[in-house]
Amino acid sequence: MYQVVNERRSDPDEFKRLLADRNIIPEAELEREVEKYWKELDEHLKLAETYEPTESVFRGAWWGFTAPTDSITTWNTGTDIALLKFVGRKSVSAPEGPYKIHPHLEKTYVRNRLERITKGKQLDWATAEALAFGSLIYQGYGVRLCGQDVGRGTFSQRHAMMVDPDSAEIYVPLNHLDSKQSGFLEVCNSPLSEEAVLAFEYGFSVGSPHTLCIWEAQFGDFFNGAQVIIDTFVCNGESKWLIQSGIVLLLPHGMDGAGPEHSSCRIERWLQMTDSSETKVDGDDINFVIANPTTPAQYFHLLRRQMLRPYRKPLIVASPKTILRLPTATSSLNEMASGTSFQPVLDDPVAVASEVERLVFCSGKHYYALAALRAELGDTKTALVRVEELSPFPIGQLQEIVNKYNRARTFIWSQEEHRNGGPWNFVNIRFQNLLGLPLKYIGRKELATPATGIAQIHSAEAKEILNATFSS
Repeated sequence: MYQVVNERRSDPDEFKRLLADRNIIPEAELEREVEKYWKELDEHLKLAETYEPTESVFRGAWWGFTAPTDSITTWNTGTDIALLKFVGRKSVSAPEGPYKIHPHLEKTYVRNRLERITKGKQLDWATAEALAFGSLIYQGYGVRLCGQDVGRGTFSQRHAMMVDPDSAEIYVPLNHLDSKQSGFLEVCNSPLSEEAVLAFEYGFSVGSPHTLCIWEAQFGDFFNGAQVIIDTFVCNGESKWLIQSGIVLLLPHGMDGAGPEHSSCRIERWLQMTDSSETKVDGDDINFVIANPTTPAQYFHLLRRQMLRPYRKPLIVASPKTILRLPTATSSLNEMASGTSFQPVLDDPVAVASEVERLVFCSGKHYYALAALRAELGDTKTALVRVEELSPFPIGQLQEIVNKYNRARTFIWSQEEHRNGGPWNFVNIRFQNLLGLPLKYIGRKELATPATGIAQIHSAEAKEILNATFSS
């Protein structure tokens, strides 16, 4: 076989022979054309040695954008309270006429939101999200929300699109803020095809930098269906090709007894894929942002920051499940007003620094379980500090916290995830190298799966973690 292949003429030579044999083009003329073509290729190859390419980024739709720097910047992502109230009311409005809102939504969703918007307090997660979407749309940005059942929300919390129960007519309230609005909300309920959907949304974010493109997984665990797109484009598209993307991935995360396939967005994997440094302070030029926000206001600021900064970075959010409606996990309009911004670290709102002997760092919804037990114990010697943004690692804010609680002698990282998961391995080395602070680990032991599938074991583990945090 090899001999046959070696003796066979190349396709160009065979084609040249056929042309000559059929008297279509004389062989001498063909030789001249081939020589002419090779000469042209050689000339261009020589030019490549001195060629200076023109900058291709920040043109067209990207005009006016910049590259981020190695410093950390803070952005005023709050907005006028009057605008927030206007958007809040509009977010649950319905068209005049025969259109009908489902009675259950009218009672449990529309009325509650209007009441809380009027008071300006106890705003839940979905309300803060609607305020972020609506305020951006009012400013002329587009918002695109894609994923499985995103219109309603996996946990029936969002209802960005309403459906008349009689006529099945769909109505998107935020697309009717003003008759002259230029920004709109696109709600795309997609099939369970994570790779294809995320690939499209990533491309959309690259082609339309003035649109907030969001892909929400039904559960955070499901992102692995799109791992090829994440590894090839989301995590390092800018590093390889200078192509920025502001895509947002919402990955519902939390150890709440739902079993190994519905508990974890594998924060540890995302942290491993960042180019965050273990030995120096991170800057805005990190390859992507990883956040685990614990309040609606923090989520509001994260979404608005994606559009208001003059550059784009992918944002990975370990989004909530059980705290979507938790009474203690609410925010006020004042926390979203002009002059406010996202806080990478949230200090303890009740601890008295002079009394604190134990400093506990945590991230995500685990904070609320810790705070509830601390209140039950009447513990005044423990401060609970939330790391809301894991990458870029907020070393400056953490240093301020450590300096504030200068009487603390015990330093703990408490997490609900297993030891080989969650943020532990990422934060531990950075606390040691950058803060000179050794942390004691409190959390679940190593496990091959993200979570146990046995309810009794889950409950026992959760109780053990909470008790150990306050007894160490």
